[in-house]
Amino acid sequence: MKKNILIFKFPFQSCYGGGERHLISLVNELQQINFNFYLVTSCNVLVEQFNKRNWPVKKIWSAPEPVAKWSIILFPLLGLPMFLILVYFLFYYRLAKNVKGVYCISLTEKILITLPARMLGLKVFWSEHVGFQRWLTLNPLRIFYRFYSRYAKIIVVSQALKEQLIKLGVNASNIHIIYNGFDFSYYQSLLKKPKTQTKNQFVIGSIGRLEKEKGVDCLFMAVKKALTIVPKLNLIIVGEGSERKRLEWLSKNLQIDRLTQFVGFQKEPAAWIRNFDIFVLPSVGRESFGNVLVEALALERPAIASRIEGTPEIIKTDQTGILVQPGNSDELAQAIIYLYQNPDTAKQLGLNGRAFVEQNFPKERMVASYFQLFQNI
Repeated sequence: MKKNILIFKFPFQSCYGGGERHLISLVNELQQINFNFYLVTSCNVLVEQFNKRNWPVKKIWSAPEPVAKWSIILFPLLGLPMFLILVYFLFYYRLAKNVKGVYCISLTEKILITLPARMLGLKVFWSEHVGFQRWLTLNPLRIFYRFYSRYAKIIVVSQALKEQLIKLGVNASNIHIIYNGFDFSYYQSLLKKPKTQTKNQFVIGSIGRLEKEKGVDCLFMAVKKALTIVPKLNLIIVGEGSERKRLEWLSKNLQIDRLTQFVGFQKEPAAWIRNFDIFVLPSVGRESFGNVLVEALALERPAIASRIEGTPEIIKTDQTGILVQPGNSDELAQAIIYLYQNPDTAKQLGLNGRAFVEQNFPKERMVASYFQLFQNI
């Protein structure tokens, strides 16, 4: 008999990123084994994705996730009605659907329903995919996070996140590292396809939400500096976000707009990565793991990434790529130039990277780890 798990997710903003892709992949795999999932959320993106697959989903109103100044101020006022709504759904799914576990993704439900869920006899799991920066370390609600964490099993996607939680006072025995897993047969099929011809251009690519923490402005400055050595450079930016207009202005201001392409959000980013000569992840914050780094290495692309949070667990300098200091455009420019001038080394980094990620981040290992945790509900 399958076991039933209730998923809560009430994010500060709705977007289709690594966390959402991970959740969809996880639910898809575990439903084929021994579990049923029910999603209650305010996230339009996940509602669309679950409806597309005919998975059970309920969209409800939610108080803003208390991770910004204004939403933290409003939380004492909106927290009570939100609490009552969540308790109602806990009772409903406990009685009507016989759920045995609750999987919490956002801060809101972790604070509000962990204790009621435990009182109803449910096992509680917290998922953490984002680094613990000001949104939690300076958040007055962190005392509740720390207190309720003792009643949950916390799943993190990197050793870096586990260490951050321990510094916040969370019991290490409650923290479980489960790296994101990938279906590498998909990337192997892409490798068999010929690359798009680029007329001897040296193509640099970056993929991610166009937000300040992604450091795309640093990449622009590095590209400007590298142009004297890499004259036939072409830069492709995949993704959307609130920073797009400013970044388009910056590319014009730096006079690199003619060689820069903004291609927006792409449902199949790996198809773009296949045509890059090098991949760059210039993040300056919030890079707890770096799914797109794994994708780049799976496609044998030499990668440059900021040395931040979980990226050193994927990029090993001089083995699977190059790490640079976050926000250091000089260092990033030198790394770009080095890979341009040393194509054999760049190729070997790509080959090493593929071998590393296929060994360490297979989907089967991730699914088995979640199965082991959820099986005990």
